[in-house]
Amino acid sequence: MKRSKTERMTLWIMAFALIVFVEAGLFGNGNVIFFFFGAIALYFGLQRRSKWLVIIGGIFIVIALLSLWSLRLLIFGVLLYLVVRLWKGTPAEEIMRPLKETTRETQNGIWKDRLFSSQSTPFTSYEWQDVHVQGIVGDFYIDVTDTVLPKQTSFISIRQGFGRVKIELPYDLPVRIHCSALFGECRLFDLTPKRLLNESIHMKDGYDRSIGEEAELIISLSVRFGDVEVIRK
Repeated sequence: MKRSKTERMTLWIMAFALIVFVEAGLFGNGNVIFFFFGAIALYFGLQRRSKWLVIIGGIFIVIALLSLWSLRLLIFGVLLYLVVRLWKGTPAEEIMRPLKETTRETQNGIWKDRLFSSQSTPFTSYEWQDVHVQGIVGDFYIDVTDTVLPKQTSFISIRQGFGRVKIELPYDLPVRIHCSALFGECRLFDLTPKRLLNESIHMKDGYDRSIGEEAELIISLSVRFGDVEVIRK
């Protein structure tokens, strides 16, 4: 899945904070302020489609990058790592494999707790199992339209540190949703997306009739930094 605006913004903030800490705290490099001004100018230039702001922001960022010791050390460390792996006879394909394995499909609807992983339901029909999963970084995609829920109540519970959660539901399924985020955006059905800042949203849909012994779904989602989307299709 494509990275959301919240994820990109969070990544930029975290990267900038790390650069400021390393340069100012460890190397005493005051030129990091150029990176700060450049990032602001570039952001507003792209938002307002201002060519001159983008150019000015790019110049400031280039000046800052040329003086960052942390960037030099990072490049040196990456090159040293590649040289050592190649010296030991490791094939280049094996070294580059982690960069290609960005998406993993969970087999047979079985979800696993992983620190860093993107998981999704199979792209064909599958047997339903309640979802109880947590992680640190990664995306979750659940398509409930490709399965048959058992009678009465089923559960989806996801706890994620950084990432996006998307759930697709059939139109006639009663559902209760609890969604919380430290910083993110929540889109529920056809409602206007809502920006959450350490907030929670509760909602239920499809209970305008007596469901009796019909299937229903309870969804509990908690994301520290990321977006949540629940739609019907």
